[in-house]
Amino acid sequence: MTDLRNALLANKPTLHPFEFKGNHYFIREFNVGEMNKAYYGQRQELIKLAKEQGIELHFDNEEELTKQLAEVYDPLRLARSMATRICDADGNNLFDVENPEDLIALSQLDKSVFEAFNQAIADLQPKNSPTDASSK
Repeated sequence: MTDLRNALLANKPTLHPFEFKGNHYFIREFNVGEMNKAYYGQRQELIKLAKEQGIELHFDNEEELTKQLAEVYDPLRLARSMATRICDADGNNLFDVENPEDLIALSQLDKSVFEAFNQAIADLQPKNSPTDASSK
């Protein structure tokens, strides 16, 4: 059983290189903890932001609450996305997603940095394969 456990734990997130202005960076796939935070933690972050923005949330009506949270402005959402994924060749994040100073620094970068990051993410997506005769 220990061998199976160790074999499973040896699976680390995949790294994908990308270049920006002559420097080589890496995008790391999400780990399980980051996926958990993306699925479940984002709602809590939006509730916190709504309170900071003075929005009175309707916790007694789930449909209304969902609509309200969809309208909450998160000024660091893109920076948080970048901080979670950009890493060095060993898979270590270059920025701390929990550090407001890191997130603010990322949010102040030229938009071309985000565009390069976004393009690198898009390049990871499977390309549409041409339709063959059997699928017509």
